[in-house]
Amino acid sequence: MKAILKKKEAVGFDLEEMPVPEPKEKEVLVKIKAAAICGSDLKLYKWTSKIRSLVKSLPFIPGHECSGVVVKVGKEVKMVKLGDKVAAETHIPCGKCWQCQHNRPHTCQNMELFGHSVNGCFAEYSIIPEVSTRKLPEDLPFEKGCLLEPMGIPLRAVYEGEVEADSIVVIGCGPIGQFAVGISRIKGAEEIIAADINEERLNIARRMGATHLVNPQKESLLDRVLSLTNGNGAGVIIEASGNAEALEKAFNYLRVGGKLFMIGHPEELLRIDGSPQIILKEARIRGLFGREIWRTWEIAEDLLSSGKLNIDPIITHKFSLEDFEKAFNIAISGEGCKILLIPVS
Repeated sequence: MKAILKKKEAVGFDLEEMPVPEPKEKEVLVKIKAAAICGSDLKLYKWTSKIRSLVKSLPFIPGHECSGVVVKVGKEVKMVKLGDKVAAETHIPCGKCWQCQHNRPHTCQNMELFGHSVNGCFAEYSIIPEVSTRKLPEDLPFEKGCLLEPMGIPLRAVYEGEVEADSIVVIGCGPIGQFAVGISRIKGAEEIIAADINEERLNIARRMGATHLVNPQKESLLDRVLSLTNGNGAGVIIEASGNAEALEKAFNYLRVGGKLFMIGHPEELLRIDGSPQIILKEARIRGLFGREIWRTWEIAEDLLSSGKLNIDPIITHKFSLEDFEKAFNIAISGEGCKILLIPVS
């Protein structure tokens, strides 16, 4: 099979021929039909300092957002069968630690990460542990099924933010931010303010349901939010850019008693004046890491299968595995939005 490999502690990946792997007792072998490039994959490609700690050894196959068909199962696999349409959950829980025993497998203390600490899906075939294999609705296309994983985190932010009839700011209009915009529209947010320095992505946000677009390089996001909210500030802020400065500034336009969700991953340390910005505002700050297994998946599947959420504007490019270099160059440049890799075999 063809597979993309991270072989060296340097920039870049390699495409190589490898044997099709054999699933162990509690694993399934999946023929990959669609895989998507995530921001963490870009960090693996560039080999940034923080991403290295998640990688156990080289070489390995990156990629964790995928869908495909089960072609082989291990002897102890019970919930998945040959021919099933499936997707992969990135968080592979141990099932034994305190977190797993208290309904928090997505924050498992002994967690493995599909496509980071173990081989992932940027290949024609991939091994997925049964515990992290999600059977998909038959009517859900593979190209949308592979996006249920990234869709889950902003979905949690919107649902836990209780955005109905409220004002919401989404910082960063990459794929995660676009999902947040679209789901906020469905949930009935009154004002959806999308912020990004990329005009192309702002235009996509408009198509996803944003009521106002702000480019912070051209105007003050603080002034715009206060103007749109009668000086009160936003009731919900979803930080999806991973930009530390943008996150720090967000507290200035968070409403008293407002909620701020951190789902981006800042590379820099945060500097926040806690007394006026958090304590006196009674700000509710929530970090989200992954999807609730499997509650979040069920909600996301329903939104896509029912047609309530149209994610077509988010999918802007599709490439074969052989053209991965072009795909990653476009992703790194910030052109477009969600980029898919479609194995052809």
